[in-house]
Amino acid sequence: MAGNDTHNVSIIEDARPGAPAAGGAAPGDVPGGGDDAACPSGRSDEPACRLADAELGARRAELFVFNTDVLLYAYPADDEDADDPAVRARLDAALVAAAERCAFFERTLSRTRADSDISRAHAAAPQPVPVTPETAELTRLALGYGAASEGLFDITMGTITSLWDFHTGRVPSKLELARALEHVGAERIRVREEPADPSAPAGRAASAFRPTLSITDPKTVLDLGGIAKGYIADDLARILVEHGVERYVLNLGGNVLVGGGRPAAPDARPPHRAGDPWRIGIVNPFDAAHHRALVEVRDGSVVTSGVHERSFTRGGVTYHHILSPRTGMPAASDLVSATIISDRSIDGDGWSTTVFMMGMERGLAFVEELPGVEAVLIDERDRVQWTSGLAERLSLIPTLPRL
Repeated sequence: MAGNDTHNVSIIEDARPGAPAAGGAAPGDVPGGGDDAACPSGRSDEPACRLADAELGARRAELFVFNTDVLLYAYPADDEDADDPAVRARLDAALVAAAERCAFFERTLSRTRADSDISRAHAAAPQPVPVTPETAELTRLALGYGAASEGLFDITMGTITSLWDFHTGRVPSKLELARALEHVGAERIRVREEPADPSAPAGRAASAFRPTLSITDPKTVLDLGGIAKGYIADDLARILVEHGVERYVLNLGGNVLVGGGRPAAPDARPPHRAGDPWRIGIVNPFDAAHHRALVEVRDGSVVTSGVHERSFTRGGVTYHHILSPRTGMPAASDLVSATIISDRSIDGDGWSTTVFMMGMERGLAFVEELPGVEAVLIDERDRVQWTSGLAERLSLIPTLPRL
């Protein structure tokens, strides 16, 4: 699966205790730790994963998957001894299960593996192919976000993004964009339930049916990278909880999801009580080495879309990577950064790009109507505004003057 370019890995790089640092330079309370060991794996094609100790009794799994660095932290319960071998074994088992789940999604959703659901759907287009229930569910959810956003979020934008190259600074021609836009649109993606055995009589039990995915236009490029990491993060949290881990920090290349609040740290300055909210940094789009705000989150997700993540300048014009499904060009907006704080990480993926394209006024009004979702928006003049539910949870940090 391609990395989620809409939410660059440097946006909220670290959700570890303390104020996470942008760009991965973290001063927080969970450094590398010891007891480094490879995760046990039953498949040779799974991404390399390593387990290690982390501070405050956590165990950490680190792997490179979805074209980004993934860090997973599992903490013992408040009444458990982190040095108890049985506790460590349970935490490691949870992390290994989560890492294996990451490998499953990489195999299933990759656009570069010929045997993935996505690649097989492209190869068979316009005919349907059987897919996993997860691929079907993710695609249905993505189509729902697209409909609710009036098309601003579109999983067929791979048709357009494949024309741009933000590494070499390539700008597609107007003719290229016009031709590609003819093949953009969510109506070209269909998810159906079909009998697992085509000869089976009608009325069979639901288990006799399987999901299928079809791309009705063979020139349309389906790309779930703009929403997959949020979906996966939510799924990983479910797995950890099923393994008895109630306190965790998941960082999928910038998609941050936390649960259970902080562990107790009475010797920290200031001291932390068990269950206190984490403080998660929102990078300053005008100075990526610093934060523009800190938001308190006990249980939930933080995801940011911003123009600073990936851009280039050519002919005196700066092009950013958040592309409009209507023009194929960088979206025109008065915003430079849109952060979504939500109960589910998939909401962060589904809404951050949409809100960015809507702009400050319309974006704030839109999020105010979404249950369980808040937003922090920064405009091109470095003005910060936020939704009403963050009034007591947000701290602003001024932009430092440039010397």
